Amino acid sequence: MFSRLDPSLKVFGALIIIIVACLATLPCISSYQANATLHALQDGAKKERAYNLALSLLKDAETGQRGFLIGSDESFLDPYNVGVAGIPAALEDLHRLASSDQERTLVARIASLSQAKVLEMDSSIRLKRAGKTQAAIDAVASQKGKLLMDELRTQFGRQIYVLAEQRKVLRDELTSTLGYNSALGIGAALASLVVIVATVLIVTRSLNKQAEVANQSQLLAENNALLAKQSAVRAERLSVAAEMLHALDSVKAPSELARMLPVFLRKLLPDTAGAVYLYRNSRDALELNASWNLTDKAPPAIARDECWCLRLGKMNVATAQHDLFCDHGTPWIGKYASQTCVPMISQGDVVGVLMVLDDRHEDNQSDSMHIIALAEQLSLAISNVSLRDTLRHQSTVDPLTGLYNRRFFDESLKRELARAQRSQSACSVVMIDLDHFKRVNDTYGHEGGDLVLKAASHAILQRVRASDVVCRYGGEELVLMLPDCSAEEAQKCAEGIRSSIGGIVIEHAGQTISGISASFGVAQWPGHGDGEQALLSAADRALYAAKKGGRNQVMVADVVIPALEGA
Repeated sequence: MFSRLDPSLKVFGALIIIIVACLATLPCISSYQANATLHALQDGAKKERAYNLALSLLKDAETGQRGFLIGSDESFLDPYNVGVAGIPAALEDLHRLASSDQERTLVARIASLSQAKVLEMDSSIRLKRAGKTQAAIDAVASQKGKLLMDELRTQFGRQIYVLAEQRKVLRDELTSTLGYNSALGIGAALASLVVIVATVLIVTRSLNKQAEVANQSQLLAENNALLAKQSAVRAERLSVAAEMLHALDSVKAPSELARMLPVFLRKLLPDTAGAVYLYRNSRDALELNASWNLTDKAPPAIARDECWCLRLGKMNVATAQHDLFCDHGTPWIGKYASQTCVPMISQGDVVGVLMVLDDRHEDNQSDSMHIIALAEQLSLAISNVSLRDTLRHQSTVDPLTGLYNRRFFDESLKRELARAQRSQSACSVVMIDLDHFKRVNDTYGHEGGDLVLKAASHAILQRVRASDVVCRYGGEELVLMLPDCSAEEAQKCAEGIRSSIGGIVIEHAGQTISGISASFGVAQWPGHGDGEQALLSAADRALYAAKKGGRNQVMVADVVIPALEGA
C-alpha cells in the first residue's frame, strides 16, 4: 500500500512525524532546563543567606560588646551571647555549603578571623568584668578588633557579591532558555501548519478516490495543529510563571501581593476571573488578598466551611446546578459557567484558596492541571514571602513593646543623618528613661514592669508622627529619632509624651499602678554632635542632667546650636 503513495506525500509524512516528535519533547526539555536553573538559584540563595547570617551574628556580638563596655549593663551582652553562640553553627553551614576548594579556603579564612574576633571581644569583656575598665577601653582603642571586623566585612562582602552575580547569570540563563523554547515552539508550529496545508493539497490531488485515507490525513493535521498550539501555550505559561516567581522573590511584604498577583494571573488564566484568599494568622477565616476581572465585589473574608475545596481537601469544580457550589461564590451564580476552587498547600499546610471563574462550559483536563500547578507555585511563593516578612519583623522589632529594636534604630539614625546632611535639615534625638523603674519591678513584679513598659510605649506612639522612629534602646530606656525636627520642637514633643506617661493608670493583680514618670534628654543635629554616637552621647548627657535635676522633666543638651545653611 505504501509503495503506491506519492513520493512527495511520503516526504511530508516524515516531516510531520519529526515535527510531532519535536513538539512532544519541547515541554520536557523546557521543564528540565528550567528546574535545573531554579535548583541552582535556590542553592545560591541558601549560600547568600548563610553568609549574611554569619556576618549578622558577628555584628550583633560586636554591638553587645560595645554596649557592655560603655554601659556596664550585663543585659547589653545579650546580643553578644546570642551572636557568639550562633557563630559556630553558622560557620559550619558555610563549610557544608562550600562547593569548591577556593570557597572552602575562604570559609576557613573567615572561621579563623571570626575566632580571633571572638577572642578579642571576650578579652575586653573579661577586663571590664574584672574592673579594669581603662584596660578594656585601651584594648578596643588598639584597633585590633576593628581591623579584624573590617577584614571580615571585606571577605563576606566579596563572597556575597560573587553569589549575587551568579544568581543574576542564572536568572538571565533561565529567561534565555524559556525564550528560546518559546521561539522554537512557535517556529515548529508554523512549520507544522505549512506542512499540513501542503499535505492536504497533495492528498486531495493524488488520492481523491481514497476518501478514508484523506479523512485520516485531515485528522492527523488537526491533531498536529492542536499539539502545536498546546506546546506554544505551555511555553508561554512557563515564561510568564518564571516572571511571576522572579517578581514574587522581590516582594518585601505580603501587602504587596494584592498589587502584583492580578498582573500575572490575568496572563496565566486569560478569559477568566477569580480571587486569592489567604488564611489569617488566627486561622479562623480566610481574607481576600487579590482579585482579577470580577464583575462584582468579592467577599472580604470567608469561613473555612464556606469553601468545598477546603472541606474536601482537593480541587472542586462546580456549576450553578452542582450540589457542591461554594457559598462564597453566590454573587456569581448564573454569571459564569463554572467555579473552580483549589486549596493552596505549602509543606503540608493550607495557606489559602485559589478561586477561578470561567465562562466556558467544556471540561478541559489540561486547564485543570494548569490551575492545580499554578496553585502549588503560588502557595510556595506566598509562604516564602510570609517567612521573609516574619524574619524581617523579628529582627527589627522588640517583642515586648512592639517598638523597633536598637539595631534598627542605629541603622535608621545613620541613614537619616546622611539624608539630613544632604538636605541641610535638622534631626533630633530624644533619650527617655522611666523613673524609678526598679521600684516598679520590686513593688509590682516583672509582669507589672512589663505592663508599664507597654503602656509607656503606647503613649509615645500616640504622640509622634508616622515618620518618627521609636525604639526600645535597652531595659527601661527608650529613644526617639525625629527627622526634620529642631531641638525646640523635639522638646515640645517630649513634654507632651511626659504628660501622657504621667497620666497612665494600670490595674494589675488587684493593684493600681500610677504615678509613672520619665526623664528626657534632647539633642539635635547639627549642633550637639557630628555623628550618631556624638548625638546620642549629647542626648544621654541631657538625660543624666534631667535625672540629676529631680527627674520627670525634659532637658535639652546645653551646646549652642548653629544656624542651618540656607536658613
